[in-house]
Amino acid sequence: MSFSPHHLLADEIAARIQAGHHAPGTPLPSPADLEQAGHSREAVRQALRWLVEQGWVQIGTYGGYVVADDQAGEINWDEMNRQVEAHLRRLRG
Repeated sequence: MSFSPHHLLADEIAARIQAGHHAPGTPLPSPADLEQAGHSREAVRQALRWLVEQGWVQIGTYGGYVVADDQAGEINWDEMNRQVEAHLRRLRG
């Protein structure tokens, strides 16, 4: 079973945020950097849009994407993990 590239990328970024590799308020790699790492432009665009919609990241004041910091102390990581797992189950069919 295959997963769409944008879901795989979004899940990878969300997992890195949850693991503390990207602290709240810090910028994520730019879309261009993600493309240079081998992800398609469309996968990058859709992954970042999903991460914004889910509250993982926000658009920075001067552009770019940053880890959401307005929720830093309020994120229920257990619930977020359940949401990611549910998302993965839906993708698997």
